[in-house]
Amino acid sequence: MAEDTKNELVPVDDLEVLDQVDDQAIVEMMTGQSIQDYVYSFKQGGKTIEGLTLAGINEAANRRGGIQIDDVQYEERDHSWLVIAKATDTVTGSSRYGAFEQAKRMGNRDDPHAFTKAIHKAQRNAVKQLLPVTVIKEVLNYYLHRQAAGGETAQMGLPSAAATSTISNAQKAAFSMATKLEGKLEAQNVTKADFWNYVKRRYAVDSRNDMTEMQWTQLSAELQAAASAPELFKELMGRIQQLDAAAQTSEVPETPEPPPNTEDVASEPAKSTEAPTAGSESEADKLF
Repeated sequence: MAEDTKNELVPVDDLEVLDQVDDQAIVEMMTGQSIQDYVYSFKQGGKTIEGLTLAGINEAANRRGGIQIDDVQYEERDHSWLVIAKATDTVTGSSRYGAFEQAKRMGNRDDPHAFTKAIHKAQRNAVKQLLPVTVIKEVLNYYLHRQAAGGETAQMGLPSAAATSTISNAQKAAFSMATKLEGKLEAQNVTKADFWNYVKRRYAVDSRNDMTEMQWTQLSAELQAAASAPELFKELMGRIQQLDAAAQTSEVPETPEPPPNTEDVASEPAKSTEAPTAGSESEADKLF
């Protein structure tokens, strides 16, 4: 990939491409959309550049297991957000730091997701340093092959928990983060049942067992971000409240019958006490 500058072809840095893909993934996650890209691949200088996006790194971390974010520090600057995250491998005890500075504006307009992007990208930069090469290659090859096949989408590639009858690392990570946030959620009058109802609505499933590993990965990343900063927890609460309000709006309220007009009642014939025949509507039917 390249851009034309003063009639010269200037290679576009692969980090710039990755940054754009991850920006899209973060916005998709924050707005409840399905993340599309787990890997990136493009030609540059006669070579093929391939790697994992932020979503792919989250997927690899969940497959590896035992990697967690221990600390997130952030600083608001005049034109950017600077974030430093610490990730730890609980299996080996190793820790790594990742940093990222995200501009508050995109071109000539404010970026409403700038802070969220900075948090996720700093965590990405810390986590990827702890990932074994074998795990990175496994995830990379899997999704590159899916793209080459040109058939099912990435989200359909991994089986649901019901199909495997096992609890994946992605599920464990999501449950762990949900437990960590339980007190904060209850303080906002969001019970455990309310939270899992939100999850089922967001991913359009009847049961948590119907969720794919990719969806568990996305949920884990969302909760991890919410636990790292009050602003992101506030955003999570906004999404919970929004889906709850939408669910209540979609329910058809029971319309109470108007009180009978006394004049009409006097002129009406006596109502039959016989059971309604087929095709008629009983008072019990009206309740449903």
